[in-house]
Amino acid sequence: MILHTIISEQDIFYKPQQPNIRYKRVNGGMLELNGADGTVNRLFSTDPAMYLDDRYFPRTKSVGK
Repeated sequence: MILHTIISEQDIFYKPQQPNIRYKRVNGGMLELNGADGTVNRLFSTDPAMYLDDRYFPRTKSVGK
């Protein structure tokens, strides 16, 4: 394929880096963890009390990796 353009090749064929993310089930919900260091990114739950639990706050270390 030949492209006649002034835009760089990296801008045309850009592939974004996929974040290293893991998911872990906890009682009553699911945690989205940063795979590199195991910190909590998000909590998915229908239990409102889980959102008040400091173990599941964003940027805290995961419980029992």
